[in-house]
Amino acid sequence: MDFNEVTGQKKIIRSLIKLIMEDKIGHAYIFTGPKGIGKRTVAKAFSHMLLCVKPTENGPCNKCIPCRLWKEGSNPDYYQIETVRDNILIDEIRSMQSNIIVKPLYSGRKVVLIADAEKMTVQAQNCLLKVLEEPPLYAVIILTSSNYEALLSTIRSRVTRFNLSRYTRDEMKKIIESNIKQVNSNIEFVINYSDGIPGTALNLASSHDFIKLRESAIDIVHKLFMIKDIDFFDIYNFFDINKDNIDTVLDIIIAYYRDLVIAKTGGKENMLINSDKKNKILSEARNHSLERLIKNIEIVEAARVGIKQNVNYQLSIESMILRLQELVN
Repeated sequence: MDFNEVTGQKKIIRSLIKLIMEDKIGHAYIFTGPKGIGKRTVAKAFSHMLLCVKPTENGPCNKCIPCRLWKEGSNPDYYQIETVRDNILIDEIRSMQSNIIVKPLYSGRKVVLIADAEKMTVQAQNCLLKVLEEPPLYAVIILTSSNYEALLSTIRSRVTRFNLSRYTRDEMKKIIESNIKQVNSNIEFVINYSDGIPGTALNLASSHDFIKLRESAIDIVHKLFMIKDIDFFDIYNFFDINKDNIDTVLDIIIAYYRDLVIAKTGGKENMLINSDKKNKILSEARNHSLERLIKNIEIVEAARVGIKQNVNYQLSIESMILRLQELVN
């Protein structure tokens, strides 16, 4: 991945290229932004150019030995820590320490990328801090994080931060069309729902499961809206079955309520996330007060916060359902 293959983030990319071309590279950088925004993509493109022997304003040369090794995925001057586990442990940082003290073989630099740096335990962060305090002259350490505040303040103070911005609609459409041959959902809905985050858009565009989940979640909204004596256990069972996807489920529900608010307040139709359900939304909005719609959003948001704060899942969902039911006329 080179910078010329990255859609968007042009301001950041120009800044990074300028740093390299003017030989003003520091020892530590962090790329931040929401999950799926493309932090790792930009970080890897930056890493590649840092290792190139003859970079230009257009990017790495792709001809030198470091570039060829990069393309093969075997450049020994590049070290990456990436995990699917919940935590990055101190032993992984210690292994990186052992690697980074060995001088680069082919490049003028040695580059370390720690993806999802917020996963580092406190012990691992303190271990990394020692490297950041006295890095080898040739070392560049790059972090990515979706939760910048989870890092120790002593680490944050020693890295240069680049916060990735959300993508425009045109950029999102370009990314989807260049990566997905067949979009399994309405592309306008995918762009609206993903809110400028490519990772979310690509997952939605290629997912059959999401289409079913979305329809089921909206069906639950209708039941909670319209039926006074709902089958409580049937409703709760939906949330129980989808416990692992609860963030997505609550996102869908809130997005639908948000669309109803937009319709109720006379907002423009192109502002609707669920644009493919425009007629239904416009019709439903007439039947509910703005106060109730806003209250529904607050109730669902409260459940989301509770779950994130490790409040009992069943208690959070049951409370949400009961509170939403109390608003039914």
